[in-house]
Amino acid sequence: MSLYNRVRNSNRREKDTMVPRKRPLKRFLVGCSVVLAGHSSFAPAIEAQDAHYWTRQYGPRSSLLGGAVIGSISDVSGTFYNPGSLALAERLPFAISTQVYELRTITLEDGAGRGVDLSSTRSGLQPSLIAGTISLKFLGDDVLAYSLLTRTRNATDGRASIIASGSALPPDVDLEDLVGVSQITGRYNDMWGGVSYSHGFGSHFGLGLTWYGAFRTQWRQRETVTQRIGTDGSSDVRVSLRRGKYADIRTLAKVGAYAAAGPLTAGLTLTTPSLHVAGWGEIGESVGAFGPDTTTLAATTQTGLAAEYKSPLSVGGGFGLRLGRTRLVASGEWFDAIDPYVVLQGEDYLAQEPEEVRSIDVVQSADQVFNWGVGVEHSFSQTTTGYASFYTDRSSLAGDLERADLSLARYDIASVFAGIDFVIGSSRITLGAGYGWGDHLAPELTDLLSDQGADSEAKLVYRSFRLLFGFELGL
Repeated sequence: MSLYNRVRNSNRREKDTMVPRKRPLKRFLVGCSVVLAGHSSFAPAIEAQDAHYWTRQYGPRSSLLGGAVIGSISDVSGTFYNPGSLALAERLPFAISTQVYELRTITLEDGAGRGVDLSSTRSGLQPSLIAGTISLKFLGDDVLAYSLLTRTRNATDGRASIIASGSALPPDVDLEDLVGVSQITGRYNDMWGGVSYSHGFGSHFGLGLTWYGAFRTQWRQRETVTQRIGTDGSSDVRVSLRRGKYADIRTLAKVGAYAAAGPLTAGLTLTTPSLHVAGWGEIGESVGAFGPDTTTLAATTQTGLAAEYKSPLSVGGGFGLRLGRTRLVASGEWFDAIDPYVVLQGEDYLAQEPEEVRSIDVVQSADQVFNWGVGVEHSFSQTTTGYASFYTDRSSLAGDLERADLSLARYDIASVFAGIDFVIGSSRITLGAGYGWGDHLAPELTDLLSDQGADSEAKLVYRSFRLLFGFELGL
């Protein structure tokens, strides 16, 4: 049996034993436990954005240009964007760093009926890039550099609850009272550290390689409890708790080629899929359903498991064109799909009641996506430059398989960024601000609202506002 069918059949067994057969009741419970939160607050599991590859940008000026610098980079953030550019840069600062403060809001429009929105807000510093050059005499004009970056990091603490009785319940679900609580919590962090080497072939062409080691840690827990009393006086309680954590070490490389001819520059990059080195983790679940017509009990805790996390192959390209004191830049990058694979390899176990074999593997997958961006920079003087950009960040969330990460973010994000940098002594200071937006229909909640007679569509709306501060030392 294929991995996909195994996961799908495992999910089907759980639904057969834990959820009533009536589809209206199923949609009602799913919608309530995922989206409706107590006291009209909204704290969903969609905060995490592991399904997006261009969420974070690296380096002060590269961030202001939306990362559209594969063919126009000229500082040590080229360790990430195009290591081939390092050998052709006229001057490289020996160190750069950026800090980004982000205020992110996710709103569920018409989430509680037409004209009633639910929202969640999160803010804080977003980690970025620290990079610099290493001076060794025997390298000649070749460049050796280092970089440390956070590829993804996020936290989720989502809670939802519902208390409904009598007329507040849809008439066709055969319920008199319903109390439900659902919660998802988790953290993940993916750090990349690399060493770059770049060699120039004359003054017009450079090749480079950055070799990364990556370390990812993650844990998450999902918990749902529902208590129900039917119109016939029957009652039942249903509990579901799933938890897991893992750490993974892998390695990957980025190869870059960079060319410059007068006012035109261009670049190509290839990032390899990650190569697994080591991984370990643990996983557990406890599910139960107790009522007049059903009894289900299954529990296991498994430690010392093998773990693996994969990142995809990607291919990027871009150019830069200087027109007087203005330069136009554009870049695009394609990320390959990742077929379903096991992140945490659990062992099948025998449930206590009914006696059946249950699978507890944690599975991951991703769709292929293409992101692109354009930007402009203008030199107001020898020491002051302004920037503006637009770029996309499409979701790789596979629609037919639950991912092992925390993301439910199916929306494609578009962003604009603008800012300025100026030189003070041997340092360059960068200041900027950006705004991102995206949305997608929430079909399960839309069906729920339709079942209750509401003429509206529930839509998840993403908004992000960012403030950037960066500096370069040793100009």
